[in-house]
Amino acid sequence: MDGADRHGKQPVTDFVDPVEIEAPDPLVVHMLPGTGSRLVVALAGVGKVRNATPPPEFLGTASGAGANHVLFVTDASRSWLNGPGVAEHIIALIEDYRVEHGIDEVVLLGNSMGGFAALMLAEIMEVDTVIALSPQFSMNPDLVPEETRWQFWQKKIAEWRFPCVAGLQVKETTYFIFHGSHPAEARHWLRFPWHRKLNHFVFEGLGHDIAARMRKRHLLARVIDACIAGKSRQVRVAMQRSFLGRRFEVSRREVYQAAHEVEPLDPKGAPVVVPEVAA
Repeated sequence: MDGADRHGKQPVTDFVDPVEIEAPDPLVVHMLPGTGSRLVVALAGVGKVRNATPPPEFLGTASGAGANHVLFVTDASRSWLNGPGVAEHIIALIEDYRVEHGIDEVVLLGNSMGGFAALMLAEIMEVDTVIALSPQFSMNPDLVPEETRWQFWQKKIAEWRFPCVAGLQVKETTYFIFHGSHPAEARHWLRFPWHRKLNHFVFEGLGHDIAARMRKRHLLARVIDACIAGKSRQVRVAMQRSFLGRRFEVSRREVYQAAHEVEPLDPKGAPVVVPEVAA
């Protein structure tokens, strides 16, 4: 299912089901071996069913047609990495896998809660690339009081060990972040830190379902591969071509803000200065 052709269609390939490996609660981890020396860690979101463990995400798109090793990580407690020991257990699993399989490149990939976790983990461990689709800036109600979509899980978080996206490691890590322009999404991405090296894209007219939209249009694997390769222009061109027929505008965040005269927000909702867009 990986490796779209020039028309955006996916060739038929053999797919091997990932194997569940031992992991401490509340983590559920599946492993898919690859042929190369790159490890992609696919971090799951909250899922759609409260009383069921969220399934692995990015099956068939994270492996790079079998070249990448993949760890599919699910936090059954839906803690946005704040649960006791959750971050430490994930890091230990990654490090053990890195040593055992001779890994020399680590990519963190996640959607929604998984995207937030990818961004947070990159602050405290060595990561080459982060790909975050529709990540939250924070689930702490003191920082984003307007957010009410995941209150069932939010109320279970006793301690905010990872309160918000703040210290992006742009010197050591390449970031690709994707958000929709919908107000429910803007309340998060308008609070994100900005840096000229940050590849932060905004889709006009889309909401929280960017990953599903990409998957439906057979685009997700191609975008992930381009992100891993660090080809920012190729990522944007691929997205524009795919979404152009639906009149969706895809812009870098700073360009979108300038064009729409949107002011970013600080963690408590007050406007801050809009960064200048380089010529």
